[in-house]
Amino acid sequence: MKIKKINDITIYYRDEKYLKMLDDLENLNIEKVFKDDNRSKVSLFTFEGEKLVLKVPREKNNRKWQRFLSIFRGSESYREFIQAEKIYKAGLLTYKSILAFEKRKYGCVVDSYFICEYLPGETGSIEHLEDIKNELDKIHESGYLHGDSQLVNFIIDNKHVYLIDSKFSKNKYGKFGARYEYVYLEESCHREIDYEKRDIYYRGAKGLNELLHWWGRVRKKLKGR
Repeated sequence: MKIKKINDITIYYRDEKYLKMLDDLENLNIEKVFKDDNRSKVSLFTFEGEKLVLKVPREKNNRKWQRFLSIFRGSESYREFIQAEKIYKAGLLTYKSILAFEKRKYGCVVDSYFICEYLPGETGSIEHLEDIKNELDKIHESGYLHGDSQLVNFIIDNKHVYLIDSKFSKNKYGKFGARYEYVYLEESCHREIDYEKRDIYYRGAKGLNELLHWWGRVRKKLKGR
């Protein structure tokens, strides 16, 4: 990873050639918009014949608490750049980080975006469940957690499984952490999968998941008042 600083702007990048994109970012050759809402914007574009993805984490760029935390841990875009590097070092597959951009004011990140390699495979679905479950096993056996183990957070291309939108980290919680990721995967596909469900770790993970859902409903009701 290389770093370039210009006044209140910091750029993390892989190759000098990608810095040319910053000169005319508003006029990129956008081919497709995958997502465009108040939380984020994700677009596909072409740069010098290479298909890349631009991600703008709007919500996290604008939240006051997230801005405060960025003083210490950097932006969502920077963390995604680093996550991809960690995944590769662990021997797993994901998109290649291309560039992360941060703009700060009074030490807080007020704007950021992340650019990465485009993966042309299929978004994870029920038909890929076995391959995704096997990849999740592999992640856990390596001592890590995906961090957001929904079906849609995997890309499948010719039987290769790529991690996307991962909060990849060392598994500090042992079997409990692994069980929780299986519970979350089951919930995302509404289909039971084969893993150990007779131990205390599963019961704890299932209980935590139910508690979080309950708390989510309570918060929604409180906000609606």
